[in-house]
Amino acid sequence: MIQEKKRPKYAAHIASDTPGRMRIKLRQGGRQPVFMNGLKEKMSLRHGMRRVRSNSTTGSLTFDYDRDKLTRDGILAFLEDLDVVVSEMTPAFSGEAPEEVMDASPPRSFLQAVEDLNMRIRRTTGIDINLKLALPLMFASMGVWAIGKQGFRMATVPGWAFLWVAFDMFVRLHPHGR
Repeated sequence: MIQEKKRPKYAAHIASDTPGRMRIKLRQGGRQPVFMNGLKEKMSLRHGMRRVRSNSTTGSLTFDYDRDKLTRDGILAFLEDLDVVVSEMTPAFSGEAPEEVMDASPPRSFLQAVEDLNMRIRRTTGIDINLKLALPLMFASMGVWAIGKQGFRMATVPGWAFLWVAFDMFVRLHPHGR
């Protein structure tokens, strides 16, 4: 009986995951340029994959994909077929760049909740509303109203705080614009 040579498995973790975009980060052992370029090429050929970027210096692979054709679990399974085992958890700080550990985007579950609420409103009422735009606009309106009524007082919730929350919410709900 012929023994099949075991191929090495490369460890990675999910650095960011938003609908339609995922970034994984390989550990030191998988950061060879030849291996990273091979992964990039194979992932680019996958049906539904829009764009794949790789950086062998940081070990980062970023996938922009069509959510109607690919799922998150499908991408992870395909990576496993390519000998990349992806864990859900970010490893403890071990010399990684601090900006990689502290991602400013909202949790995936929050974005999914907003999109789910959009879909439920559309299905129930027939009204197509974009809460990713409506929520920041609501806070901006409250800020303008509060400034008009109270000025820039600090005794109550100041209007500029609503404006800042509106801006911050808009930026976090639209992570693809970066």
